[in-house]
Amino acid sequence: MQKKFEQFLRSSWGLELWLGDQIVFRSKEAGVAGLLAFIKKHDSKYKNLVVFYKIVGRGAALLAVYLKAKEVYGALGSKLAVKTLREYKVKFYFVKTVPHILNRDGNGLCPIEKLSLDKTPAEFYNCLNERGRASFNLK
Repeated sequence: MQKKFEQFLRSSWGLELWLGDQIVFRSKEAGVAGLLAFIKKHDSKYKNLVVFYKIVGRGAALLAVYLKAKEVYGALGSKLAVKTLREYKVKFYFVKTVPHILNRDGNGLCPIEKLSLDKTPAEFYNCLNERGRASFNLK
């Protein structure tokens, strides 16, 4: 998987989901929008997915857990994502780990990371649905 992840890092994709040697989903959408779209369409149809993501905050980690992913690879991961993935016993590899994922202005916590605090995977997914994708600037 490491070689496939290295190829992913050089690509323009923001998210890839793998099942064995097959890519089952790709997205260029920002934030958790791609992962959320996949869950809405497939929910728990797939198990043991491997997730490649450019930026993995706690929100992305919770959604990966919700999907029952077996591994998560990220170019950048937050310490909150590390804690979450360890808690739910999901293997992970981050090229670089940072204290937090910041908002686009770089002056505060990413809104998705903030929203994910103190939530289980199901609570976080339901919260995203209740608030609506538009409120998070998700397409």
